[in-house]
Amino acid sequence: MNGWRLVHCLPTSAAADAAEMPGMTADSSASGWARSPRTSSATPVTVPAAGFELVRGKGHRTGGTFVVEALDPSGTAILSARVAPFAADQYPRVDWKLAPPGPTRPTLALLWRTRERPDRTFVKPLQWQETRVAPLELAESDGWSGTVIGVALAVRGELAQPLVLEAVVIPEISAASAAAEVGRQWTARHPFKLTSITFPFDDERYEDLSLLTATALAVGLGLAGYVMLARRRRWPLDARVLWAVFLGGWLVLDARWQINLWRQHRETAQQFAGKTTEEKHLAAVDHEMFTLMREVRDALPPAPVRILFLSDSLPLRERAAFFLYPHNVNAFYLSQFVIEIGT
Repeated sequence: MNGWRLVHCLPTSAAADAAEMPGMTADSSASGWARSPRTSSATPVTVPAAGFELVRGKGHRTGGTFVVEALDPSGTAILSARVAPFAADQYPRVDWKLAPPGPTRPTLALLWRTRERPDRTFVKPLQWQETRVAPLELAESDGWSGTVIGVALAVRGELAQPLVLEAVVIPEISAASAAAEVGRQWTARHPFKLTSITFPFDDERYEDLSLLTATALAVGLGLAGYVMLARRRRWPLDARVLWAVFLGGWLVLDARWQINLWRQHRETAQQFAGKTTEEKHLAAVDHEMFTLMREVRDALPPAPVRILFLSDSLPLRERAAFFLYPHNVNAFYLSQFVIEIGT
């Protein structure tokens, strides 16, 4: 059995692996695989959205992406892709290019098969990191060994909005691929969110080598190198050189901040420019909350009406109170209110 691609997933033999993924169970139905050509060069394995097939669930291809619209009755969607057989030990990392489906995050897992174990489907859960899926590091203990002959993406849980898949990239082990990944992370866009005013690049914590860390190391090495060279050659330390090295690092980080601001400015203008206040609310990420609170407000008697809003989420309480004005809204922590009532 040489060179196949996955078109149905999770046979009974995968039950133990599937248990690692909350809510994911094995499918005992038959499996089908189609032949694909073999590759011998250690180049990144890249499968665009056009290379995927929808095995379970509902979706379609559009504009270079694959849109998963809904799950099947069992609450599952599976996308399988054609891959050329490759040695797993040369490709220990899998990176899924996915657009998050709104505020909810469905449970995702990578599925794969190997030539050595064609009767078994291996499963490894994927983790969301803010607005993207974290690159998955795989080892032999996960079943990532031998020759991989097929991969798939499994989706379970709640899918309030469509999940958009762009591609899956499986890079090889090399200095060039590592440098390319670090460069991609440094130039990635960081969309604004509630914490952006104080932590504009909070997603950096998930990166292999953040730009902040690299800049701090470069500045530190530059300052240390200048001090050592000055002492060795008996030069007097020039404060202007020290400040120049420090400001150079500062400007690198500030340039990244300015570029991110302009990117956000362009996207915000496309999202809100030329719209009425109501249209802007409907175009915002919390448009569902706005629609719900508008329906609640329309059902209330004429203002002012005293409203008690309970939630343990501070942003939710504050935003709901804003949408319900000019009514008199009293917002409390739900847990604190219940404890006080109980006592």
